[in-house]
Amino acid sequence: MANFLSATANFEDFINLSSVEINSHVQKNNEAILKKSFTFFQNESKILIIGGFAGVGKKQIAEHTLSYLDKKVITLKFYCTESSKLDDIHLEFLKILKQKVSSKDTSELDAINSVADKIEFFLSKAELKFVPIFYNFDSITDNSKPEIINYILSISSKENIKTVICSKTFDTDLIPENLMYQKIMAKPLSKDNFENYIRGMGIKITPAMLDQLYRLTRGYFFSLCLCCKIMINQEYSANDFIVQYTNSGEKFDVFLAKTYYRLIVGTTKSAFNLFVKLHHGLNIKVLQSIGSYPENILKMLAENFYIYRKGDLFYPSEFLKQQLEDFIPDEISKKRLTSYYEKQIELSPENRDFLISRQSLLEEIAFYKGIDVEPSESSNTVEQEPQHVTEQKAEIKDSTPDYENFSIEELVKKTEDYFAQYDYLKALDVLTFILGKKSTIQGTQILYKVYKLIAETYTKLSKWNYALYYYDLLESHYSNLSELENMYLIQYEKASIFYQIYKIVDSIKLLKSLVTLSKSNYILAGSNIMLGNISLSASNKQLAVEYYKHGIARVDDTVPNSMKMELYFKYAVLSDEFGDIGTAVEYYNKCIHIDEKESKYIALAYSNMGDLFYDNDLKADAKACFQKAYEADKLNKNEYGMYYSLSKVLELTDNTDKDLLVKLAKEVKEHALKTDDYNALLLSIIKLGDVYYDYPEPEKALAEYLSLYREGVEVIEELNFSMIKARIEDIRARLGKERFEELVPDYA
Repeated sequence: MANFLSATANFEDFINLSSVEINSHVQKNNEAILKKSFTFFQNESKILIIGGFAGVGKKQIAEHTLSYLDKKVITLKFYCTESSKLDDIHLEFLKILKQKVSSKDTSELDAINSVADKIEFFLSKAELKFVPIFYNFDSITDNSKPEIINYILSISSKENIKTVICSKTFDTDLIPENLMYQKIMAKPLSKDNFENYIRGMGIKITPAMLDQLYRLTRGYFFSLCLCCKIMINQEYSANDFIVQYTNSGEKFDVFLAKTYYRLIVGTTKSAFNLFVKLHHGLNIKVLQSIGSYPENILKMLAENFYIYRKGDLFYPSEFLKQQLEDFIPDEISKKRLTSYYEKQIELSPENRDFLISRQSLLEEIAFYKGIDVEPSESSNTVEQEPQHVTEQKAEIKDSTPDYENFSIEELVKKTEDYFAQYDYLKALDVLTFILGKKSTIQGTQILYKVYKLIAETYTKLSKWNYALYYYDLLESHYSNLSELENMYLIQYEKASIFYQIYKIVDSIKLLKSLVTLSKSNYILAGSNIMLGNISLSASNKQLAVEYYKHGIARVDDTVPNSMKMELYFKYAVLSDEFGDIGTAVEYYNKCIHIDEKESKYIALAYSNMGDLFYDNDLKADAKACFQKAYEADKLNKNEYGMYYSLSKVLELTDNTDKDLLVKLAKEVKEHALKTDDYNALLLSIIKLGDVYYDYPEPEKALAEYLSLYREGVEVIEELNFSMIKARIEDIRARLGKERFEELVPDYA
């Protein structure tokens, strides 16, 4: 097997010298992984699969390795997206091959018609070496994946080709037995590398806060980068940042993405929205054609991790796209985008603004023509009434009933029933039919009830433009009738939408007006919550406390339990932050005693009280709270919450109750297995092994330790790996050589 590496490639340099492709902390953290990627280009294996969670550094490892290839090796890089088809891969590969492979006599190539055959012509040149690399392979849709996998397996069988695939997951059963492959897993940062990165950024952090931040980010490099960027930009301490997260009531990844998204403003934010919403990469030509954005926005977004470049196209961060896709406003003018694609399809591939196949363009056109055509969001309102085209979803399995047989009143009741059942698409279907009969509706009362229902339905479906259009109609209607509280209620709904789509100034303007004018406790409590949340996002905790206090003062029977719980919980968190432990406990208990069993705040309140009691050495009270938090999370099937709370219960359980310790440790491991959090799983296995170790049941402890030991030091941080190895050695001494070797004949 030919060596694909440069003749001067030195393994020591590869492991120890940082390059522009890889962060030094990711490099140090993945030495064993890098060793395997280095040797892949020297051995018989044909395919290298680089796996690992989003944001741990798969692309960095791949790029760093590729930088050590011989200069004559031709790398064929392809970034996979939802729209990627085999035709797109062919076009990209052919473009690169034409650039990289010189040919004095092109007559043979010119005689070949198909793109696939042209590529085969190049790849069959045995004197050349090729490395196709597929980034983000798991983004490819299930419809396109089989054809692409077959193509990868076909070209990888060639003697002069080695293939690299970066993917969170990849089914290796698809690789035939005669095609050798290697699979490596990029791993989260070790605790030491995690801490070194933070301190290298000039951020001061206590050991307790470090532990908490490490747990929240799971050691993922990209998540850590965003945390540090936010703390530096907002001048937060690590404690401030974690308090902001706690008060958000959101999952950490959602909180992190939304907080980072708020750091960009204006046209830069609008441009990033396109990156997240579209199904392919963008360059400045595309941006200017569909959004008229200036060139410098690419530089700003790329420098701050929002997007990154592959070839001549830019792509959104996989993590940010995943977390924000359903949250950010849809600013795409689908009509304009469809027109743009139709013009692109008339051009030859090399003359298009970006390299995309005709098949992909046709599918994008079909996608945008098959759903609502929304106007671009140039203001807070929508000037023209939207055209209603109900989205056809797989969830709607029964055929549409004959609405002509129902009265308008019956159809409104049917809509309300669908809405109550959370079936918003069916509700929208009925409402669309009603609006088609608008001219037959007698009087305005029923019409504006329909407008209100459709605004609420579009809000639930995150169709913000549509919702705002109908809320504007309702606001004008109630203003003309001087029905002020109804008008204020509509303004409150609009403020809520502005808050969700990050039009914070517009939201604040409405909310401050409402707390002055409205007499509705529902509106006053809700407005103060939003103002408090906005203040907290701006790191003004004292102002947030005041707003939450004002909200609490307005609580009565008209205020829903969900609002009460949010107010009580967030006021308790800030009271705890300001050292008012008595008030914190009082309001955590107020939150809990509302007893909305499915509310996330029940478990959060119990867990926070548990931490508070634990910090004040009230271990029995802490244990009781963690047990209650576990029960609340169990009701809501929150596996990570169950893992965390039960871990605390286990920690606080008397060491003399061995049977209970084993039972708890097993349950902690079961929950960790379901969290998709490797760090949680690792810690839970170590803990179960330790319980068996202390019991003592050395053979059971050995089974747990071995399950981790066999993962190797490249996956487990060195401190934990050394501890596991020491435990195994101790068990070997306890059991004796003969029994140990009987149990573990392959132990090295």
